Amino acid sequence: MKPALAALLICSTQAFCQPLNEADTTALISRIADSRAGHAVQAEFVEKRTLPMWSEPVVEKGTIAFEPPEQFLRKTKNLTVCDGKFLWMYYPDFQQVEKYPLDSRGPGQLFSALGQALQFRKLAENFKVTATGLDNGYRLELSPRSGPLRRMLQTITLELDKSLKLRSSIMVGKEGDRINTTYSNEKILPLGSIDFSFTPPATATVVAPLGG
Repeated sequence: MKPALAALLICSTQAFCQPLNEADTTALISRIADSRAGHAVQAEFVEKRTLPMWSEPVVEKGTIAFEPPEQFLRKTKNLTVCDGKFLWMYYPDFQQVEKYPLDSRGPGQLFSALGQALQFRKLAENFKVTATGLDNGYRLELSPRSGPLRRMLQTITLELDKSLKLRSSIMVGKEGDRINTTYSNEKILPLGSIDFSFTPPATATVVAPLGG
């Protein structure tokens, strides 16, 4: 389905759906970023991940947290931590840890860009942004600018409520993979109130697929 047609169909389900011009989009992004500046953000989430080769989606729930400039924490039965220098992915069932530099291509770069998007930082630098006003909030459509990101990611769609709290996100990958996430109980917390450090357990095997 073409993006313009998809957007039209989505808007047709809304009582109010008004595209914002460039100036209003920039102002909205600034408002959202200012609402998160100088704070950590934590929320609960439910995620549904689908791939063309899967017969059923995989559903996970957990908590997610961010702190500027690059810190990120996602807890389910597994753990994903970005400490500002490296992305760590810990799988307790397999006692394995994957380590990725943030400046490398692959998961490190993708999670860094996703974390920035969910914190509404560097949006214009990483993405082409279009915004729409809804009757109950706002929608932002993000299309990656850089070649490496475009090779991994098609779009990110973010929806916020009127109070600028993140309500949902949809990430569509280049291979047809899709991650639909809904967020609840968003909390604004003081900087330093969440521990984003990670030390691999002594019993785990650490691998660095991209070096570093």
